Amino acid sequence: MSLIAQATPSILTLGNLFMGLLAMVNVIEGSESGLIRAAWFIIAAAIFDALDGKASRLLKTSSQFGVELDSIVDACSFGVAPALLFYVYTASHLPAWQSFAFPIAFIFAACGTLRLARFNVQLTGFSKTSFTGVPIPTAAGTVAAFVVFTKADIMANVALEPMLPFLLLGLATLMVSNVKYDTFPRFAWDTPFNRFKLIVVLAFIIVAAFFPAEAFFPMALSYLGFGLVRAAVRLVVPAEESAYDDELEADENEEALV
Repeated sequence: MSLIAQATPSILTLGNLFMGLLAMVNVIEGSESGLIRAAWFIIAAAIFDALDGKASRLLKTSSQFGVELDSIVDACSFGVAPALLFYVYTASHLPAWQSFAFPIAFIFAACGTLRLARFNVQLTGFSKTSFTGVPIPTAAGTVAAFVVFTKADIMANVALEPMLPFLLLGLATLMVSNVKYDTFPRFAWDTPFNRFKLIVVLAFIIVAAFFPAEAFFPMALSYLGFGLVRAAVRLVVPAEESAYDDELEADENEEALV
């Protein structure tokens, strides 16, 4: 295997770090436009994070080094950067919450870091079909998408800003919870559930291409809500194996053959 192929996932991971650092620099600037740019850079970091995992699996270069590098970078881009974004955003948009801004920002970053540590400890292979707790890139992307969404044209007369502290606390709780969340779909037209996920992702990409400010936050809420609803259903009927569980097992068997 060529050196370029081996280095590609790590280069994408460093792209994630680059975007995270750009986000923090723009937050420190403190202007309204700087905060919006920072939010977009966090979303871009999340895209790089998704790509490095896919690249490592496609190129068969998954390694413990890559796992550790990814976690360190994620703590910066998806732990510190969105926490800093919230802290500065609160000063200009939610002055009543300013006394609570640092504790909430710390709780978010701490839960995200704990989530990463738990993931590394529990990792038994490099292919996964579900996560325990909301992945930290999703949580960070949701915070960033919220900031962007509040400035969308359709929200011109709606004041969503007071929801942000509760959103961070909710995301922090979900990151360290045992709620199951799906991974990004595999690029394979095999199982019905994977096909469904691919169609959803494709539809989202098309919508986001035309309405970027409006698309990301509703999509993030849908993803979070799906996991919560599924967890609630399993509490009500824990003895019955769902159709989703059948698909999950099929996906796991398929990945074991790769």
